[in-house]
Amino acid sequence: MIKSRFIRLESLKIMGSARKLAMGPDIEVLLWNVFKCKKKGWQEDFVKLMHNKDLVLLQEAILNSPFDSYFNTSLEHQWIMARSFRNAHTKIENGVKTGSTVAAKKHHFSVSTHSEPITKTKKMLLATVYPLNPPEQSLLVVNSHIINFVSFEKFKAHIDKVFQALEHHEGPILLAGDFNTWNLKRLKYFNKLALSFLLEEVEMVRQPRLNHLFKHLDHIYCRGLEVVDVHVHKHIKSSDHFPISLSLRTVDTGDAICSGEQIKLPSKIR
Repeated sequence: MIKSRFIRLESLKIMGSARKLAMGPDIEVLLWNVFKCKKKGWQEDFVKLMHNKDLVLLQEAILNSPFDSYFNTSLEHQWIMARSFRNAHTKIENGVKTGSTVAAKKHHFSVSTHSEPITKTKKMLLATVYPLNPPEQSLLVVNSHIINFVSFEKFKAHIDKVFQALEHHEGPILLAGDFNTWNLKRLKYFNKLALSFLLEEVEMVRQPRLNHLFKHLDHIYCRGLEVVDVHVHKHIKSSDHFPISLSLRTVDTGDAICSGEQIKLPSKIR
């Protein structure tokens, strides 16, 4: 039997400390699949991009690396990482990581039911809940990296898990990540579920990439939040994904929710 070079972790690690008590009304967000921080210039780009960001959502994030000090000793952000696996040789851990200037009052993670071929590793979802200003509601943030290189049924099973994380939250939602929607069937299924939760996709101008089969893999959906501005950093080359900066604003509870309807949660996903 060949020993795997990846050791399953499937656990959380919390680092750093947040400096604010509540989030909003203006919320600055960074979304980025950082390609395991392997490309030259990642460190410099990351420092610039996360300046003044209230929320930072990273996929293919790492731990036990020379970059740990940005997270372990941070006095600006609380960092929560949902760790999928550790490289048995380098000891570097991989997963999704969310940073916030406000401490999460709730957090949980889930793991894809199925593993990706060859590596036999699983993908992660990290859900965090933050108090808002004004305080009538809380913000649910779901940072996801969806399984790839598998059948549609296995992809669908992971997507269903993502939306199950949204079922019992009646307030604003930010759902973002690398969804690996490189064919129309995957994207249609995702959008069908998003619509059922009154989530609206954030539209952005960007350039499809050859290594993504000329499809957009990174997406942002919201509910109960006003999109003020969005910018894709197409000049950044230190990952195989472009970073995305997003400016959001909370809305009054009596206002329209993204699509102009009041929140009505769907029946449980089967």
